[in-house]
Amino acid sequence: MNAQELDEKIAACFSELVIDKALVRQLKIREKRSIPSFVEEWLISRFQKPGKTDAEIYADITGFMSKHLPSKTEKESIKYRLHQGESVVLLDRFEVRIDIAKGKKLLWIPCLEERNATVSDEVLEKNQSLLEGGQWGAGRLFVNSDGKNNVIELVEFNPMQSGKVRLQQLIKAREQFTTREWIYFLLRTMGYEPDAYNEEQQNHLILRLLPLLQNNLNLMELAPKGTGKSFIYSNLSRYVWLNSGGALTQAQLFKNQNTKEIGLIGRYDLLVLDEGQSINFKGADDIHAKFKDYLESGHYSIGNDKITSECGLIILANIDLYDSQPRQSDYIRHLPEMFHDDALIDRFHGIIPGWKIPRFTTESAAQGLGIKADVFGEYLHQLRTVSHIEFPFGECPTLKGDSRDVKAVTRLACALSKLLLLNPGHSDYEDYVLNPAKDLRQRVRSQLMELNPHEFSGQINVWF
Repeated sequence: MNAQELDEKIAACFSELVIDKALVRQLKIREKRSIPSFVEEWLISRFQKPGKTDAEIYADITGFMSKHLPSKTEKESIKYRLHQGESVVLLDRFEVRIDIAKGKKLLWIPCLEERNATVSDEVLEKNQSLLEGGQWGAGRLFVNSDGKNNVIELVEFNPMQSGKVRLQQLIKAREQFTTREWIYFLLRTMGYEPDAYNEEQQNHLILRLLPLLQNNLNLMELAPKGTGKSFIYSNLSRYVWLNSGGALTQAQLFKNQNTKEIGLIGRYDLLVLDEGQSINFKGADDIHAKFKDYLESGHYSIGNDKITSECGLIILANIDLYDSQPRQSDYIRHLPEMFHDDALIDRFHGIIPGWKIPRFTTESAAQGLGIKADVFGEYLHQLRTVSHIEFPFGECPTLKGDSRDVKAVTRLACALSKLLLLNPGHSDYEDYVLNPAKDLRQRVRSQLMELNPHEFSGQINVWF
């Protein structure tokens, strides 16, 4: 299928849900201000009108951002305007947390670096997504008194609405594509141009989507620099938290005992630890124990609290290659010492072979139509909890063998089944779903043997 045929098929099946990924790249809105791709595409969709030139679209968007998306250097002037009694409309990712002990609704406004603002009851009642990891949108701010102090309050909010994906539309659209063509469509939507990659590379690229659509899926991707490991996680979904290296504490990850704020693992669909080889865990022993508990069971304990979450974990790390292969067989050693524990590694479901994915180049970027990033992010989020009646995909045959191998392969196969809309019985199921799931787990097995050859064999133990 050539690029034009792919564009025509995507447009016919998804119409208003698509955007020209090449236009998004050409406008370079994100060079003007650091925003996720899903916000960038939303802005382009809003200001793109028939007959408008690219220059006019760019001018409208950058004008809107200059007025409503302030830079960090403007935060004090914005606060001064609020202090003077003005109301100010900002485009940002607003998030609310509830402090029960103090009886407060605390609003986080990132562009103002303000964590102790508040929100009106009316706004919160209409926008529950503010409590669910936050929501991008246009918010009107005003300074009110809480009886003791002046406080910034969110008094109006218009969320950045994603186009609605009806799952039946996706099921119907899938009927028009072969499995390989569907992978082309997924790659375009992710921001890649299919023709820039061979089939094996395409198959590895789409594996990056799996933890976005499957609850409690834990993966690693180890690769050299420049392959675009973190791009989709920071740009495709508002339900993802990307941590790029640096120090992490137990309070940040699980729960802050002082503020009672739930940590990252309890608030998002997916926690991405980028630059995994350089992460510094403060209080590593306690974090290690809680990771083992959570990755096995989906819950963890802090004090007297037992917290359950569906958040997945993916670790992205750079490794050295020799002749296009990891330089050392125990490549897991590139990660912090915590991850040299076989009991912890055994709780990861798969390892994506990022060393088989080439560096991202200008030719790798999507050249045509794909689903808008915010729409696709919502679709993936929806698939995490959709009923089998509404979306009859996500199946895996009953497997036997080592319990962790079976659990991992089953969960991975279910995720691939939902992504590719393939169930057992389809002629492509084994090649595109079951075998890739086994391969992902096999790499975990190979590292377990490197870490502890006396206890672990190098082969997964799974059969029908």
